[in-house]
Amino acid sequence: MPLIYFFSLLPLPVLAVTAIVMYQRKQHLIYPIFWTYLIFQFVRESGEGIALQFSHKVFYYTYWSTSACSVIFSLLLLRNIFLTVLRGYSPLSQLRRYGYEAMLLACWLLALLVAFHNEHPRTVRQLIFDSHQAVSFTSVGMFVFVVGSSALLGIRWTSAICGIALGLGLFGTTDLVVYALLSHGHLLSNTVASWIQVLAYDCGIGIFALYFVPRREEVQVPAGLKPELLQWANEVRGSLSK
Repeated sequence: MPLIYFFSLLPLPVLAVTAIVMYQRKQHLIYPIFWTYLIFQFVRESGEGIALQFSHKVFYYTYWSTSACSVIFSLLLLRNIFLTVLRGYSPLSQLRRYGYEAMLLACWLLALLVAFHNEHPRTVRQLIFDSHQAVSFTSVGMFVFVVGSSALLGIRWTSAICGIALGLGLFGTTDLVVYALLSHGHLLSNTVASWIQVLAYDCGIGIFALYFVPRREEVQVPAGLKPELLQWANEVRGSLSK
């Protein structure tokens, strides 16, 4: 069995343990989207491993189909993080409602512009690379937005919410770098790209486990806003209501 195949299956027991521990501690009720995401990733990894035993064609379609679903989950998770961070701040309720969607649209438009700025003919493979580059760009942009919001509001990185954002940020950054290099053909070999993605994925799942498997007291969102931030929130809310 190739070594990279072993490392690609390594997250399976970690995902299973993390999901089971969260279920036992009732954390699946606190983080339902994230817990569902872990279950999905377990099914995805298992399904891709089984598909590879049939043929490379079956694996190919399985991989890209599950990758599309994973992207949707990632965006839902980032949105959930953003809303969770702002849940305790009533002055930011309107920003909470529209802020993520506005940033998501801006990141998506910029990502499409970056990925499809060239007008030369594209092969199917090139279209796949460009599309995933756009999606990864969007994920990283939203991750930076979430991190910036968390830092502004005083959320510590020991919070489980920040652990989820950190893992997703690693996934998005790795995909963006790898697809950008692969799109230029000669800058990165497929073998090296596969190793980078597999190891980054293993590290991301490890981050999730590190935040959720050891028993720890969840760091709560600070109870109040700084006066200057409260003033800014009121100004934003007034602008949105016009």
